[in-house]
Amino acid sequence: MPLQQFSALRDDDRLREDQRAFLDRLGDLLTTEKPSLVPLESVSARIVGQRKGKAHVEVGIPNHGDPDLELGITVEPGAVVVSYGWYDHIHFGYGEPDPPVEEAFGFVRDMLLGDVEVEITHGWLWTKVATLRLDRSTGERVEVQATSRLAIMAAGFRWPPRPSEVRRVSFS
Repeated sequence: MPLQQFSALRDDDRLREDQRAFLDRLGDLLTTEKPSLVPLESVSARIVGQRKGKAHVEVGIPNHGDPDLELGITVEPGAVVVSYGWYDHIHFGYGEPDPPVEEAFGFVRDMLLGDVEVEITHGWLWTKVATLRLDRSTGERVEVQATSRLAIMAAGFRWPPRPSEVRRVSFS
């Protein structure tokens, strides 16, 4: 059974076939896996842009267990951007050094099922956030990307700064 919020957008002629396919897969994932912290009725999706082939879909997936951790997914023609709370965002399909768009769905699935961690190192001025995927078969933590941002922009300034913390990003 497809997710109603996505079904309403599916036939909009402003979207490309790759965008429809991503929405179909995401809707199937949400309805079959039913992540326990995702209230399916609160998932939002809307089309932004009026030009055919240039419009993109903005999807919001709330986390019932952590209201500050909403998964934001922008499905563009040929690219996907995944944002997760204040932690970070990852571009897929924009060319090197970003991962290819084909990896976007797997990353979203891993995030929904709890196979992503963020390692946060608080500094006096800067906060480093490393995003890591957990490989269930080997137990390895594989770094997807690492970024830094001003400490004040990273969930607020902390005094004294904590050395580091690891948070599991999960919607299950």
